Amino acid sequence: MTTRTLAIIALLLAVSAAWACSDTGANVAPAGSPAAGTSTPPGSGLYIALGDSLSAGIGASDASMTFVGLVHASLGAGVALENLGVPGATSQDLIDNGSLDRAAQEIEQRNRDGDPSNDVRLVTLEIGGNDLLSIYFSLVQTGGCPDLETSLSDPECTDALSTAYEGFRPNLTAALDRLHDADPALPILLLTLYNPFDYLPGIGELGDLSLEGQPDTAFPDGLNDIVREIAQGRDDVTVVDVFPLFQDRSLELVSPDGIHPNDAGYQVMADAIIAMLP
Repeated sequence: MTTRTLAIIALLLAVSAAWACSDTGANVAPAGSPAAGTSTPPGSGLYIALGDSLSAGIGASDASMTFVGLVHASLGAGVALENLGVPGATSQDLIDNGSLDRAAQEIEQRNRDGDPSNDVRLVTLEIGGNDLLSIYFSLVQTGGCPDLETSLSDPECTDALSTAYEGFRPNLTAALDRLHDADPALPILLLTLYNPFDYLPGIGELGDLSLEGQPDTAFPDGLNDIVREIAQGRDDVTVVDVFPLFQDRSLELVSPDGIHPNDAGYQVMADAIIAMLP
């Protein structure tokens, strides 16, 4: 396997993030369905974006062309933006680096001061791709887990993926709990992960395994399924379903870096979020 192929696998596991469909019963909004409501007057308040390089807008030609920028513009001129996306952030970083606490404190201060005109009215959250980065350094880069068959049969590979999932689950749970405690009525739009290499034989399959799981294997559920499971039963959380919008369109929607969306990809993401706005 070539160095380029190994790098592609690693990048997929490390930092790709966006969206996926679900029939698990989680609050997954179909196109055009509103998320949880808010009493904040239209055209006022604050939008907070939490996440990693996707919220930061890596891959876009301009900040206005990112999904965060496009969603912000759709909310009206009176709505402010606080973008707390940190490139390279893992779910543990979200807990530890202060961005989650900053968001929660902002929500508590604004949404409890009796002035609805300055309320935080929306939070978007995407996180998780970078939780798999260690697999690249320890196994993919070294050729220890070069393909789907090996990744499903070699205990070293399966243990690494299991460990990544086990770390991600409590972190996402804690993040959503923290935001809910700050304001149980605040809409949170939670993004799942997408596979930017679905068009590549072998590599696409490995990405699908890590994100969507595969029946009758050690990983019937992937990282996206964990997202859906944690979101299930939370009235303030909506998982936006855009995974099908990226399927078979990676060459069209992913930037030249091979990982992050380009302007067209961010537009697809933004359109899906905007369709769910209250």
